[in-house]
Amino acid sequence: MSAETVPLLLAETAAVAEPQLDVVKHLGVWSLLPPLLAIGMAVLFRRVALALLIGVVTGSLLVARGDVTEATVALFRDYLVGDSDNFREHAVILLFTTLLGTTIGVITRNGSMQAVISRLIRPGRDRRHGQQLTCGLGLAIFFDDYANTLVVGTSMRPITDRLRISREKLAFLIDSTAAPVAGLAMISTWVGYEVNLIGDVFSKLGQDVDAYGLFLQTIPYRFYSVLLLVFVWTVARTGRDFGPMAVAEQRAVSTGEVVRTGSSAPPAMDEIPGDIHRRGLIINAVVPLASLVGGLVGGLAILGSDAVLWVMLWASLLASLSSLLMTWGTGAISFRQSLVGWVRGGGSMFQALWVLVLAWGLGAVCDQGALGTADYLVEVTGRQLPPEWMPAISFVLAAAIALATGSSFSTMALLIPVSVRIAWELMGTPVPDDPILLGTLGAVLAGAIFGDHCSPISDTTVLSSAAAGCDHLDHVGTQAPYAFAVAVASLLVGYIPIGWGVPVWLCLPAGVAVAVAVPRLLGRVPIGGAGDASGDEAVISGPAPEV
Repeated sequence: MSAETVPLLLAETAAVAEPQLDVVKHLGVWSLLPPLLAIGMAVLFRRVALALLIGVVTGSLLVARGDVTEATVALFRDYLVGDSDNFREHAVILLFTTLLGTTIGVITRNGSMQAVISRLIRPGRDRRHGQQLTCGLGLAIFFDDYANTLVVGTSMRPITDRLRISREKLAFLIDSTAAPVAGLAMISTWVGYEVNLIGDVFSKLGQDVDAYGLFLQTIPYRFYSVLLLVFVWTVARTGRDFGPMAVAEQRAVSTGEVVRTGSSAPPAMDEIPGDIHRRGLIINAVVPLASLVGGLVGGLAILGSDAVLWVMLWASLLASLSSLLMTWGTGAISFRQSLVGWVRGGGSMFQALWVLVLAWGLGAVCDQGALGTADYLVEVTGRQLPPEWMPAISFVLAAAIALATGSSFSTMALLIPVSVRIAWELMGTPVPDDPILLGTLGAVLAGAIFGDHCSPISDTTVLSSAAAGCDHLDHVGTQAPYAFAVAVASLLVGYIPIGWGVPVWLCLPAGVAVAVAVPRLLGRVPIGGAGDASGDEAVISGPAPEV
């Protein structure tokens, strides 16, 4: 097929995808203004909520063609609230986050979390072990990225503070394991969504495929997700960092300041008065957390991934109630103090919830039927694409869309029908498991996560900052260089060679080698911190750091 036919193919693709996506519509280059404005103002003024609000308002005015009344009505009716389906989904996520906050608030106030910390941090434990423990929990909670982020972050924060691991590092460890492991897992809340998208696009191509089997075949081609997990584990295993993260880690080790002076990090829920009489019983922390994880796993096993939001809600409610009941039953603290911990724990999530609402609003105003930001990016980059470059270009395009919209799911929904259709037609007579097609699919699924990791308006990035108690922009600024390094490796060792016929069984080991080598060659161990696995280890001792 000649390059001149590709623009026509793109138009046909939009028509074919019409049952899946509405008619392609955008406002041209103006559709990029709200997300770019929000990202730029957040970085410049370090006020994420204000920047997001300005982005949403600007987008509302653009959609309404400057009509202030119409823009105001749409702002509250369509963007900050959304349609009925989105409203229910978002409300459940907000309730889940709040109830999880109440649980952590109670088990920190009754002293049980401190008892767990004392048990976990024994003589000989160091910063490297703390980072590996965080990664291990992140890999263990593979079934949902929201649950992963909030459970691991809020549970590990007191431990990493004690070990003088910076909040920026904690946010990176949980954010960079949550979405990649949920996306790669054979059973997770992501699987049904991704399998449905894959099945739909091949059905429209007239191909009767095993969508789940094809989903499994794409796993080796999701280079960014696989390499990032290897990269994160290497960083945790060696204790080596580079760039802004190395600065943050050196600050934490040298001064004990796990958060940057002057940052707007949310308050830690473990900061409680020292004059409260309490019995620090480990069981008071174990039972609520086991109720949460057991409720999530059991609920998903019984009801399936389609009911994930309701499973999350009921599991968090079970954990919240069990934290109160266990506290009262064991007499750890008074009834009044347990309620104070419950209320303050939930209230500590307010800042994160407000940013989440605004991030969703910006995503809605950039969506199809409004600004059409993603549609515009697809249109301007989807011309004259040789098939050999489809995996690499799909990865870059997915990253750009996820960065601008803050949503990996929306990116997948838009780009999978378009990218697979274009690759299919450009290749002439391919088969569904052709390496270029699998590479294109894997590139979209992984590129969406890469863009999400670098986007300050992403909901999972916001939740990671909140769970870690880290200034949101500090988290984005320290994580982005790591994500970019892994993305470059994914392109150079993965998606470009795959397009030109290099087998995946050669590309993937080469990529893993790069992911291991980069932190070892570029990183350094903070002075006074835990050394490399091959060297001596200095153990952090003494009182907990200042927060």
